[in-house]
Amino acid sequence: MQTKLMTALVKAVLLVAVAFSSVPVIAQDQPKMSALIIDTGYLKDKIGKPNWVIIDVRFPDDYAKGHIPGAVLIQEWISNVFSRDTRLNPTMVNRMEKAMGEMGVGNESHIILYGSRLKTFWLPGIFWAFEIMGCNSSSSRCTVQFYGDGIEQWQEDWGNLDQVETKAMAATFKAAPVAERSAKIDEVMQVVKGSKKAVFIDARTTDEYEGKQVQSLRGGHIPKAVNIDFRSNLDPDSSRLKPLPELKSLYKDIPSDSRLITYCQTGFRGSYTYVVLRALGHKNVALYRDGWRVYGSSNLDVPAENETWFNFVKVNNAVNTVSQLQAKGN
Repeated sequence: MQTKLMTALVKAVLLVAVAFSSVPVIAQDQPKMSALIIDTGYLKDKIGKPNWVIIDVRFPDDYAKGHIPGAVLIQEWISNVFSRDTRLNPTMVNRMEKAMGEMGVGNESHIILYGSRLKTFWLPGIFWAFEIMGCNSSSSRCTVQFYGDGIEQWQEDWGNLDQVETKAMAATFKAAPVAERSAKIDEVMQVVKGSKKAVFIDARTTDEYEGKQVQSLRGGHIPKAVNIDFRSNLDPDSSRLKPLPELKSLYKDIPSDSRLITYCQTGFRGSYTYVVLRALGHKNVALYRDGWRVYGSSNLDVPAENETWFNFVKVNNAVNTVSQLQAKGN
């Protein structure tokens, strides 16, 4: 009797283990080292499986030319928004909920995002937006993962593409917003003034960081920010994200238990760094989406290091010179 009971118990445990083996555990408080950034083999294994939704973030023309089998096309307005800007208007939450449901994403779904590593620079921003909506958090079972190698690597590894549009089965998605994934100017100023602790990571170029290249009214950087150019995350020849051990070495001096705030000029480069830090296991990461374009221009009294100023005289002289040359040419 005891033997039969033990056998039944073992079988039950094995069935539970099998049932959960295909579900990635990416809770906000315990992210795994390689859970967020995936490779081609992992992606291929998830095609056609229940609750898995593969989303192509490219534009419709590119999708129609060929996409990963089973991938649904992201609604074009989302790509339009994130290819222009990384700022999320609060009114977008309801619209995003509706769109995600129409793309087949429910609160139990596991999402894989991909695009073109050479073209869709807004892919990390969309990953960030899905985390803002609650994916990968302790308050939602929805997960999102990042296939940064893109359609190019898929073709190189497997070759086959579909040209027939994948029709998603509509689902219901209810956001569980994670406000901590976004840093606003109030928090930024608290850190600058010392009333709150956090580490700023500036993903811009060294010239921008040092104020040599000015793209706002002022050049320079937020005080005490650490400069790690987002291009350091990428292989210079292929534009693929570097292997996780290399990325871990790149960020070895960034404390794992600190609040981390990434920023750049407009949010695109900062979102790449955001994805990498999340993949490396950092728990408390946010994107300051307004970036230096706002910090360096909106309030000129806020502190800046390596502060320089936009040279309007130089620009005006250059414009006058061009106008004179055009007049002579006519």
